[in-house]
Amino acid sequence: MKKILAFIFLALLLIQECSAKMSSAIENKTFMAGEKLDYQLYYNLSFVWISAGTCEFKVRSTFWGNKPVYQFIAQGKTQRSFDSFYKVRDTIVSYVDKEKLFPYKAYKFTHEDNWHGVDEFTFKEDTNGWRITTRLKRKKKWKKPEESWTKKCGFDIVTSIYRLRCLTDEKLYVKGKRIEIPVRLDDNEYNLYLTYLGKERIKLYGGGYYNAHAFNLVMIEGTVFKRGDVLKMWISDDGNKIPLLVESPIRVGNVKAVFRGAENTLNPLVKAGINK
Repeated sequence: MKKILAFIFLALLLIQECSAKMSSAIENKTFMAGEKLDYQLYYNLSFVWISAGTCEFKVRSTFWGNKPVYQFIAQGKTQRSFDSFYKVRDTIVSYVDKEKLFPYKAYKFTHEDNWHGVDEFTFKEDTNGWRITTRLKRKKKWKKPEESWTKKCGFDIVTSIYRLRCLTDEKLYVKGKRIEIPVRLDDNEYNLYLTYLGKERIKLYGGGYYNAHAFNLVMIEGTVFKRGDVLKMWISDDGNKIPLLVESPIRVGNVKAVFRGAENTLNPLVKAGINK
């Protein structure tokens, strides 16, 4: 189940459409400092689901220089019983302007079996986009910083997740709508294709029923996925827009991320009645 946490972070990107709305300031009516989301990760092989790890997302209030910012933290790890198969301890941290939800700095600390690395990104708003400085640490050595400029979705993964949760445009939720999504993964750019399936009522293991928006996402062919693999995900149909469930085949077996609970949400977490 190599790179399962990378899969989960990618999956939770949801509908990263590189549009003017993603490139502009976004009003936040979805989350607040103190929010925490917890997920259980499962791996399936031969009809047996194995509890493989956990993933959590946290929002804190702090300062970047003299500016008040949100600190977004995403942490994923495999369980000790799964570590002998493949050990993961990954952390992503972003510092984001509270008013515009633009990032200033982002870090990714990767520890997967014997592979360790650090990705560091600095974002500076320019006239028509962002100038990004990237520093990578590989084999205990820092590579030479590289600069790039973009007017598209040049933000880090965790910032993108929280910005997307704030989008409320009903045009994004038209049944059958297909969106092309450019993403950067392993130093390469790929195109994914996401389709909105409509509203569904789902049951989470040990978590009750929820009304949700359902999506299909055609995945990248490579070391994790096969050509044509389709990921399915469900997003809560309430004011929080929380990813509730993510399911996908990989080259060997299947993986699943299940929402287990939340603390300090800005809006009430709405469950669906059993008979509704």
